[in-house]
Amino acid sequence: MPIQTIYIILCYFFLKIQCKSIPFINNAVLIPIRPILNTTRVSNMTCDQCICSSLQNSSILALNCYANFTCELFIRYPRTYTYQSMNNSRVYFPQNIFPNASNPCCMSNTTLLLQKLQNASNRMINVTVTKPRCLLLDDTGVLVTIEQTSTVPSYLDRFDPQTLTLLEHISINASVGNIAYFQQKYYIGITTNQTISVFTSNGNNSLKYITNINSLVGFPMNGVRDIIFLDNGSKMVVASADNNRIYYFSLINNTNYQMTTYSSVNYGAPHGLFKVNDTYFYVASWSVPSIYGYKYIETTSDWTQTLFVSAPTTLTYGSHVLIDDCNRRWFTVYDYGLRIYSANGISLGNWSMDKGYFDTLFLDNYVMILSNSANNKIIRIDPQITCDEN
Repeated sequence: MPIQTIYIILCYFFLKIQCKSIPFINNAVLIPIRPILNTTRVSNMTCDQCICSSLQNSSILALNCYANFTCELFIRYPRTYTYQSMNNSRVYFPQNIFPNASNPCCMSNTTLLLQKLQNASNRMINVTVTKPRCLLLDDTGVLVTIEQTSTVPSYLDRFDPQTLTLLEHISINASVGNIAYFQQKYYIGITTNQTISVFTSNGNNSLKYITNINSLVGFPMNGVRDIIFLDNGSKMVVASADNNRIYYFSLINNTNYQMTTYSSVNYGAPHGLFKVNDTYFYVASWSVPSIYGYKYIETTSDWTQTLFVSAPTTLTYGSHVLIDDCNRRWFTVYDYGLRIYSANGISLGNWSMDKGYFDTLFLDNYVMILSNSANNKIIRIDPQITCDEN
């Protein structure tokens, strides 16, 4: 995507006027793929305000300016990235320094990668965690999961992703099913009342409650599982496993999401969600291990469902799916392990593991983090692969 027109801006720094021309790409944003970057998001600021602020900090190399008065700041460039089309948004380069050409796919040989991961599993790090569920990284690069305890309270745990040292063990006075993270907020599926509770970190081993998100009266969620955000958070998609539905919400303001519609699925227990882009996402079916693709049709304002791959194995369950830098789909199958597919659904490899693996997360250099709900473990496997840095 080519750099477009030079943007000229006047900034006032302590009554001093600075005029600077800044290159930008229109109707697009910079999306990092690898390594995982800890970018900074700033809310309630216009593009001009964000640019003027960035000009006071020479370490800011690029910034995404979104239509909802949010900016995302980059102090380093990822090795692998893409420019995603997004109306009324721009990516600016305030220092006139641009990223090198994107270099995707560190290790294309799936068989070799699996072999290295399997060999490294003999020296894995693991910690005991009560029924850990989904895995995510927050804006500070900290590993986060949630404990689905049999009795209240449940817990939100934060770990150092390099050592799995426990940083925080935060009590939640409710039964929980899942956790998502977006713009410094935790979205936690509450099984007690079938809602989504929103929190921010309050420091000192505590959370600050923000709000509850409910479906419309007469259309209750039941068994809230994965949550994803589209169009820079203006849309939210929720998997509801126990009534076989997918719920769609629109952002009214701040964290006030209002349900717009839902769709009933013809398979059992939609569980894991993975966003490919703003018009396509995957759903993992728990009941019969399979992955479905959902594509947004603009002319009808509707989502179409297509079976991507089915991996039925007796007494196993489809949990989560992720895509790595080589565009491989890693399917975590509970009570089996991992199945790997190409973008066309062709099997690339399998890893039969112990029972109970629930979610998988990749750090840089294919360091793998897994949660195991049956054995109450979080595991870190380092295959000792070095991908070139930017």
